[in-house]
Amino acid sequence: MLSVRVDAQALTAFDSFAVGRGGRSALVRQMIERTLQENSARPHIDRPEGAARNRISLRFTEVEIAVIAHRASQRSTDRAGWIKALVRRHLALKSRVDDGLLAELAPIRMQLLRIGRNLNQAMKAANAAMLETGDRKIEPELRRIADMRMEISEQVAAVGDAMRGDASYWTVAD
Repeated sequence: MLSVRVDAQALTAFDSFAVGRGGRSALVRQMIERTLQENSARPHIDRPEGAARNRISLRFTEVEIAVIAHRASQRSTDRAGWIKALVRRHLALKSRVDDGLLAELAPIRMQLLRIGRNLNQAMKAANAAMLETGDRKIEPELRRIADMRMEISEQVAAVGDAMRGDASYWTVAD
């Protein structure tokens, strides 16, 4: 079983692409199989069980330590956590998002979702009122609510991306 969350616009575009290709499930299955075939030469890494047991000792200058500490504080983690995440990114292993960052982003995402639900309720109520009365004066307000709903959806997706890990932070020149 695989669940994927995408915004309504992306899902509509994907569904229209999937027509004639076996449908949504078949297309997702084909994409997964193709990705596995294309990456068959890359090493497959099992999920680690328990804590890492291997240790490496590094020595840094005072300036390097200061920079590492500053960068770690920006990511709400300690120096060791920041260094591990950096190394994992350069090894092309997924680095989990720092707990501090997750703790800061989770309530923001929840609040955005609540705002989105409120906007949905407002849209339904306004549509119902417009159908009952036939009054078209609120159409501009409905468009504004729809725009706000779209903006909230984009922000929820952006916060979700940040919670899963923003790889662009780790991108450096080789």
